This record gives sequence, C-alpha cells and structure tokens, in this order.
Amino acid sequence: MSEQTPASVKAWEDFCEQLKAAGAVLARPSTPRDELSQAEGLRKLARMVRVGLEATLEYADTRYPEIYQLITPTTLGEGETSDARYHQAMIDGRRTYILSGQRGDAPFIEFTVYAGKIGLDAKSAQVGALTERELKVDAEGRYELVLSPEKHAGNWIRTTPEASLIYIRQYAHDWSRTAGATFHIREAGVEGLRPNVTLEQVMTALPRTADYVARSTAIWAAIVDRARQAPVNRFTPFVEDEPSPEMPTGHRFSSGHFRLEEDEALEVRFTPADVPYWGMDITNYWFEPISYPSHRSHVNNRTAVLEADGSVKVVIAARDPGARNWIDTRDHREGMMMLRWSRTALPVPPIETRVVKMSPCPCQCGGDSHEPVHETRVVKAPS
Repeated sequence: MSEQTPASVKAWEDFCEQLKAAGAVLARPSTPRDELSQAEGLRKLARMVRVGLEATLEYADTRYPEIYQLITPTTLGEGETSDARYHQAMIDGRRTYILSGQRGDAPFIEFTVYAGKIGLDAKSAQVGALTERELKVDAEGRYELVLSPEKHAGNWIRTTPEASLIYIRQYAHDWSRTAGATFHIREAGVEGLRPNVTLEQVMTALPRTADYVARSTAIWAAIVDRARQAPVNRFTPFVEDEPSPEMPTGHRFSSGHFRLEEDEALEVRFTPADVPYWGMDITNYWFEPISYPSHRSHVNNRTAVLEADGSVKVVIAARDPGARNWIDTRDHREGMMMLRWSRTALPVPPIETRVVKMSPCPCQCGGDSHEPVHETRVVKAPS
C-alpha cells in the first residue's frame, strides 16, 4: 500500500479480512449442514455485523447515549421471546444518567445494568436491576430512573466503574393491545447535540464489530450444542445457581432440544400454577426465535387453551395437527425449546413430552391427521 493511501482504506481492508474468520462457525463439525440451517447461519453472520456496529459505533457515545431497540425481527439470536421487547443503551458506570419516559402498560418491565455485553466484551455480569415491582410512577404515568455511583432518592440503580450497558426488557401477553414504555436517556449536566463522528471512533469500532460477529455467533451456537448433548425432545430445568449470560431478573427456565422427522410431532404437557407469566418458545439452531415477534411459534399463559384437568398440551410440529396449542416449527427439523416461568417463587412444573407420528388426514384434505396416532417415545423431565 502506498504512503498516500488513507488510513481509512487500510481500516476497511483489515475489517473485511478479520470478518472472514467468523465464517468458520458454519463449518464446525457440530453445525448442521442442511440448507436451511446453513442459510440461517450465513444470514446471522450478516445480521451480527449490523448489531455490532450499532453497539460499537452508532450508539456507542456514552456522553450522548441513546436508548435503541436492540431486538427486531431481523436482529436477534439470543433466545429471545416473542412476548418481549428489548432496548439498550451504552453507558459509562462512572457517570450519572437520567432515564425517563412514559411507563406504558406492559405488565412486566426490567431495567438491568451490566458490566460488559455478552459477545462484545470478554465477560458480562449483572450490576443491578429494577423491575415493575419497585419502579415508582407518577400520576401521569411517567417515571424517572437515575443510574449513578452515588445514591439517589426515588428510582435508582447503583453503577460501578465497570458498568457499560443498560438493558431494558418489557413483557406482555398480547402486544397488539399493549402500549410499550418510552425511553429518553441523558448524562446529567451534558447538553447539546452529539458531535460529529471521528475517524478514530470508526477505526476503533470496526475491529470490535468483527470480533463481536465471530464471538457472539460462536457463543450462542455453543450453548445450543451443549443442549444437543442432553437427551433429545425433553425439558430440563435450569439449575438455580447456574451462571448464564445476561440472565434477566425474576425468571426461571426449563429448556431442551427438539429433533423431529418430517412426519413426527412433539407433544408437551405440564400443569401450570396460576402465575403472573409463563411462555414457551422455540428457536432455530442459531438461537433465533422462529417467528419473532408473532405468536405462530409461541404460547403463553394467556394464549394457551387449557385441558379439562387444568393441564396444558402444546404440540410442536411442522404442520398444523389440529391441536389447540400448536407451535409451528416452520420446517425446522431441530432447534431449541424454552419455557419461561416468571415473577413467582413457585417451582417450574415438571414437563412430560412424547414424540408421535402423524398420518395422512382421513378427511382426504391432503394434510396430516388432526390427532397423533402413534406414540414413539415418552420422556419426563425431572422436577
């Protein structure tokens, strides 16, 4: 390269070269080689470039932070649920921030401060959190939350010098009838507009983004790989003290890995207690919810239809089996399944599963029968 070549050109070429290494995740021995999984993996790599640049460049100025929507139908892949809306802002834990807005009417909301973001930083740990149970809201439905090292009256999360991220989760049973919260964040004492971007900022962001693409994709694929080592088509509750990246507040989980032939369905049965919230989702191999944010591949305690005995039967299948609670795999032969059990001290219920065969529909419609006709396996998750 000649002496006259701008540093920006070298930065771009290095970025492209560094990105190449992230593609190795598609060729690992554990990575499925079917066309759908490979297509989704390649797409995820491309999507993570956008996610990484937003975190390291577009919204990275901690003097002029901005709350932005992190998870959308095209930017996901950490086992999100269709019942949640996710936002975040990058912060400096040594400074004081005021976060304010309208509370909205989502029944559950969580503000969580982390030191480090999974995939972007070497490690991630929760610093502090505040949920709808503690959040004080005025008569007009407005809230104000202070993030700072020093104690403040009212809504406050103590930050540490390592704190780098405020993550916001909202949960609702039906978002078509729910108004979400609004968010505005500013550093105390800082006014005016964000300054123009500098070459140094972009040159710093590019290698961090490339590293994020490779690290984040590999981390979540490895989590799925570990689940694939357990018995297939069954749920196992998370160990209470088991460390998990970016674990939210007030939730417990039971999860598993499904693998089905084209003519098979998985029946999932459990008896839920009357809890504030539970929800069941499935994801693809890359830990992307299969139909975010729709409920085509999701049920919760408001949308599920109960059996006469109070239990819930959910059927996971690629085609509609005529079940009242159908989770559509959308032609995915395998993936993750997860039960969220939230805002309660009650234990996660035991979950029974069985794989069943589906036969041609007797009504000559060309589809599958409306009831499974042959049981192939029965497994019961430990309580």
